Amino acid sequence: MLNGHKILLTGLTGQVGGTFADQLAPRNDVYGLARFSRPGSREHAEARGIKTIVGDFATNELDGVPGDIDYVIHLAANTKPGTAEVAMTQNAEGTGFLMHKCRDAKAFIFVSNNSLYAENSDPMHKYAETDHVGGNSPHSPNYGPSKLAGEGVVRFLCRLYNLPSLIARLNVSYGSVYDDGGLPGNLLEALLNDRPIKLAKSRTTTMSPINEADMVRHLEPMIRACSVPATIVNWGGDEAVSIEEMTRYMAELIGVKPKFDFTDDGVVPNRITDTTVGKAIGLKWQVKWRDGVRNMVAARHPELKLETN
Repeated sequence: MLNGHKILLTGLTGQVGGTFADQLAPRNDVYGLARFSRPGSREHAEARGIKTIVGDFATNELDGVPGDIDYVIHLAANTKPGTAEVAMTQNAEGTGFLMHKCRDAKAFIFVSNNSLYAENSDPMHKYAETDHVGGNSPHSPNYGPSKLAGEGVVRFLCRLYNLPSLIARLNVSYGSVYDDGGLPGNLLEALLNDRPIKLAKSRTTTMSPINEADMVRHLEPMIRACSVPATIVNWGGDEAVSIEEMTRYMAELIGVKPKFDFTDDGVVPNRITDTTVGKAIGLKWQVKWRDGVRNMVAARHPELKLETN
């Protein structure tokens, strides 16, 4: 666990960022950069010990960022940009503004996304960091390409400023009460509201979910792995799980019968990520997906009585 550092965190009002803020603030000086447009969000962050900075990296409003930050963890992104222009401005150019502002930091972590991989026809293919890129998610076609563009910005500025950096290509994260809970949280809400869940009818849709508790533990080895040129690593779990299997498990926990809409129109692509590079830099996984999902359901809906499995 990181301890005694001055850390700049973006995306602290989001799903993963909320957990990072909770875990890092008691042991570090954590500065949270956000617009804080949601009523009460700034007060909530400050109550947890975060030093808030009202700003926007996408528009280069960064005057409040201290010049002596040790580590930057850049989580914030527009995950559903409506146009390519918005996507590039916020996810690529904005990352450049932030990295330029923090060019004297000791390390910079850019959280990318594995949706940028070009889809492999093998549903059980484990995507490696050296695989072809050029993919996207059907629900947000501009997101993956703009994260790839952001990676290019980070790679260039890492070398220009000699700023040790790491690009973490995130798979499916889950575990906290913050925001919508990501894909697993959305699956849970669909079950609770008796909504059908879209699955591919011609293949199994599989992912590598990673619990946020493991993600917090990964930050320290990731900081150590920051380098020039930038290190690139997949950031997913070490277990492959199909969306259908996870959904059925959650349904059993809460005592409902899942509804599925089997279609090949706009379904989530397969994304099992290879962990070889992650293990090489010291990442370890402690949370098994069933345990993590059970904890997530209990955290997000403490009013539910969960079935024993």
